Amino acid sequence: MTNTGRQSHFLRFLENTSNFTWRKQQLIKEGKPDIVISPDELYDNALHLIAKLCAIGYMVVGMKDRSTAKAVVAMDGKQSEIGASNGRTGKTLIGDLLKHATPAIYINGKTVDLEGDKFVWDELTEKHRTVVIDDLRQGFNIEMLFTNITGDWNVNYKGGRRCTFPFTTSPKIYLATNHTLRGEGSSFLDRQWVIAFSDFYNDKHKPTDDFGLMFFDEWDFEQWNLTWNLLAECVQLYFRYGCIQSPQERIEVRRLRQNMGEEFLIWAEEYFSDNNKRNTRQPRKELYDAFLEHSPNQRKYCTTTAFKTKIQSYCKWKGYTFNPHKYDPITGIPFQIDKDGQPVVDDKSGGVEYFTIGDDSFASPGADDLGILAQPITTKPPF
Repeated sequence: MTNTGRQSHFLRFLENTSNFTWRKQQLIKEGKPDIVISPDELYDNALHLIAKLCAIGYMVVGMKDRSTAKAVVAMDGKQSEIGASNGRTGKTLIGDLLKHATPAIYINGKTVDLEGDKFVWDELTEKHRTVVIDDLRQGFNIEMLFTNITGDWNVNYKGGRRCTFPFTTSPKIYLATNHTLRGEGSSFLDRQWVIAFSDFYNDKHKPTDDFGLMFFDEWDFEQWNLTWNLLAECVQLYFRYGCIQSPQERIEVRRLRQNMGEEFLIWAEEYFSDNNKRNTRQPRKELYDAFLEHSPNQRKYCTTTAFKTKIQSYCKWKGYTFNPHKYDPITGIPFQIDKDGQPVVDDKSGGVEYFTIGDDSFASPGADDLGILAQPITTKPPF
């Protein structure tokens, strides 16, 4: 960072919110000799910062392209219990910056029923270029915004008037949430530009503690000038590099944990801590019944289908393999592929479905004869 950049409050703020090694840095300053920050960790911090800068550039530039249109989604990068709201990490401040830089409307995602309120866009006019939706509820399904992100924007106004804003002049969307969004598949991924925030700022440490003033309201001419120059740099970075996503591993871990739910995770950690419960073919119903015995209140929420999805999410979260005997032990290639090119991993016989949770010690049938130890195939998200 240049000396001029170091003077910019907002750039330093973005750098801090991209710092996922700040706790290690504090321990090093305290003289802890065994604490090491790897080059990969420093690279990830830099990538988090570049992702934020490019995303801001994308949001403020007027140009729109259907093939690259996305909603910028700001979320916490710290893993926490499901339902726990970290907050105070700085996500809202980028939304505030966008409201100063572009004509924008603000929607409180916690109090407004985005999916049920047919007048949710009542404030939107042709002059607006940004919609900031702050503090989205847990489990929000971004699919309801797909058309708004890549297509024309239809608005129902109170009083019966309707209007359609064409894609080229419709606003871009900035979402801030303490949770991961609900959804799966390529359409879900393609319409999001995820930027992750560390917990450098939290309920005990705020930007005012570092900068001594309130952003925007108490800035002088110099700070505003530095901010406008930063916005220009963000636009240049976006035109140069395009969409730079934050490293997705932290986001994927949060998503998997949210998919499982805290009660299921507590049960699974206890149940599969028994070595005899891993690498063993078990009837799906027995596992499902064991979960409901542990958490009977989940019977009305967790169907057998949902239970299977949670089991698969748990395997990814732990680095295990779901039904590892369905993969070649040497190449790791699935034995069967369906018409969509997806691995066929279901294990059914005699009308009964079986689950196998494979760890590093799983040996596939027949592998012992060859002296081969099958390695688990962990599905990783695209980073």
